Amino acid sequence: MKKIFCLTILLVLVTSAVCAAGPLPDCSLGQVALDLNLSAPDLSGSKKVDGKKNVGYGVTAGIGFGFAGQYTYNDFKTKTSLNGSSEIKAQQICLVDNLIDTLVNVSVFGGVSQTQAVGSSQHNGVVVGVAANVPITSSTKAYGVLSTGNRVSGYEIGLSYELAKNTDLNIGYRDTKYKDITFSDSTKSDVTAKGVVGGVTFKI
Repeated sequence: MKKIFCLTILLVLVTSAVCAAGPLPDCSLGQVALDLNLSAPDLSGSKKVDGKKNVGYGVTAGIGFGFAGQYTYNDFKTKTSLNGSSEIKAQQICLVDNLIDTLVNVSVFGGVSQTQAVGSSQHNGVVVGVAANVPITSSTKAYGVLSTGNRVSGYEIGLSYELAKNTDLNIGYRDTKYKDITFSDSTKSDVTAKGVVGGVTFKI
């Protein structure tokens, strides 16, 4: 009953406000996790276009005392151009603080973001957010990530399954808005990337 209650609170938290990151990392000193994910999100700006398959990745390194550093990268390519651009790159560097590690695992994070429609100018910003997970079986966790910033905001919810001792399979839904992107034709617009994302996490 407690697990169901905690899962409900987690989903309410994630869906009640506006990257994206994978399941919560281990912040112990020396712990390293590599996240690889595959998606083909729809991109919406001045119009809606279909996205090509995108491979993103993230690296998390624990620095001890409940803190970790995290880097994430995504390269979104479209089947047809969006305002003269057919590729958008997004990356973040964040400091993660593991606040709660009991039945529910909760972390907050903050850092810098960079977005760019290839062929146009880069935009730097700040981003903050919260991530949480809760076990629903001995090998499966439900997770959620909520982030907001002056250049990017969004959420991700999903499930993480422990395939082996140091390998997790992840499946989720991600909705991210990249704000005020400058395109190759010199126009500016917000771009929303959303869709199913799947991947694997390797823990070293």
